[in-house]
Amino acid sequence: MPAFAQTGVDASQYQLEVLNDCVTECGLPSFESKEQAMDYLRSIAAAAGVGTAPVTAGGSPEQFGKPGNGIGLGLGLRNNAPQTVYLNFQPGDPTYTFSLFGITLTLPDFEYTEADKEEVRDRIAADYAPYNYEFVLERPTEGEYVELQFNSNDAPGAGTAGVLPSGGILFGSAGQIDFGNDDRSVVAINDANLWPFLTALDPFLGLPSGFLLENNSGIDVQGVLSDGPDALPVDEAVRLAVINQSANTGAHELGHGVGLRHYDAWGPVGGGLPNTGQPEPTSFFPYYTHGQNADESTLHVMVSGASAGSTLADSANRDRFFSERSTIKLAINQRGRFITDEQANAGKAGLKKLQVVSQIEEGDNADGRYDVRNIVVEGEIETIGEVDTLTFDAKAGQIFNAEMISDVESSFFPNFDVIFPALTLFLKNDDGSLTEVAYNSDEFESFDAFMLDVELPETGTYVLQMEAPADVFLGNTTATGEPITIPLAAFGAATEAFYRTGQYITNAYIVEPKNGRGPKKIGGPSK
Repeated sequence: MPAFAQTGVDASQYQLEVLNDCVTECGLPSFESKEQAMDYLRSIAAAAGVGTAPVTAGGSPEQFGKPGNGIGLGLGLRNNAPQTVYLNFQPGDPTYTFSLFGITLTLPDFEYTEADKEEVRDRIAADYAPYNYEFVLERPTEGEYVELQFNSNDAPGAGTAGVLPSGGILFGSAGQIDFGNDDRSVVAINDANLWPFLTALDPFLGLPSGFLLENNSGIDVQGVLSDGPDALPVDEAVRLAVINQSANTGAHELGHGVGLRHYDAWGPVGGGLPNTGQPEPTSFFPYYTHGQNADESTLHVMVSGASAGSTLADSANRDRFFSERSTIKLAINQRGRFITDEQANAGKAGLKKLQVVSQIEEGDNADGRYDVRNIVVEGEIETIGEVDTLTFDAKAGQIFNAEMISDVESSFFPNFDVIFPALTLFLKNDDGSLTEVAYNSDEFESFDAFMLDVELPETGTYVLQMEAPADVFLGNTTATGEPITIPLAAFGAATEAFYRTGQYITNAYIVEPKNGRGPKKIGGPSK
């Protein structure tokens, strides 16, 4: 990092890092001992009323899911109406108080002009244009709607975004992650006042106006370093950073509200983990061994610092777009095919063609299309040791992905009965026996399973097994780095039943890039 010529300041000492601009996705805690880990899991079970009384396994099918959920191929029909999104640019006090580099300032919130508001709205609307959304600047007087709050910074880290007391930067947070977009009244918070705040700090640190802004946003500010032909005056550079970050973060937090995860930014499909080194392969269980070549991840809307090493500049100096994985989930929300575990176990439904819009603007699949086959299983593990199965046919070389969601869903919907899930993929042999192809029980942010970018070895029939395994990985390792698992039976029968019986959602898909143009818009729900 170059030193500023006139002051000799090392710019690296003024580089900041962004936190996950997101909801807390149940990030795995670390433990110093097995006993500490066991106490942690017992406490979760106890909070749900488990631990002293016997626990009966599972629940009745009528109790499945979130309020209003049905099960079956017609589930998506409830999403027929447009999803209304209201952008609120002044939800609280018109000032904020931030502290960085030992300096505390109270300043007025960035004042979005009407043109600014319209630009942020139009940018987010463009990201969601292929889907059934409408974006408004006036609060709706009736019906359900998502509220995206901007300038939400009155209590950073304690209900709002902004510069946290720790010095971390939180651009935004969503109220929940809702796979399938069943809850259509989420509130998500966003704040982009870091950029005017940094500009206000410059004179207190003896820096030229715009130095901290350029150093952290990558926007060329006049009079700071070596001005290029596109260098902007400070005020224009601040506005550009605020508008870019507001649009990127707003689209990101709305994405969480309708079910998208940070790992949905990883791309292209088939690349495995991001090439930035974050997250590490050891954050999965078993450790991920299929490469770190997803070099398009930081271009995508759902990226975060912890999930792919994105920077402040990625938010302030870029117009992100949705990845392949994100567009698949957005299409599922409108036309996805949902089946029950009973239907899956009976072999009545494999992977079905899903109409998906390619929104890739840069990268391997730019200006092309990709064919997707997908199915969503909504199921329940009713007894300890039960294994559900999904059977499908596929070709050698195809890239298969599956996520089994329970921990995250239960975090936001208390009546969703949690399990710690695991996925095992088998190739079915001619004699009916099974050969294991892949296994996963933990992704990097929760106890849910994510089977990432498995290249299928042969053309044939595959069986995906869905279960709640006997052992749990809590992030601890031996002195040589080997993962340590703990048998849930060691926690007692009630706690074991709590984590090994309950509900799940499995989203499985195969993606194949194709030449030519695909659809521009997703139609209504499938019939």
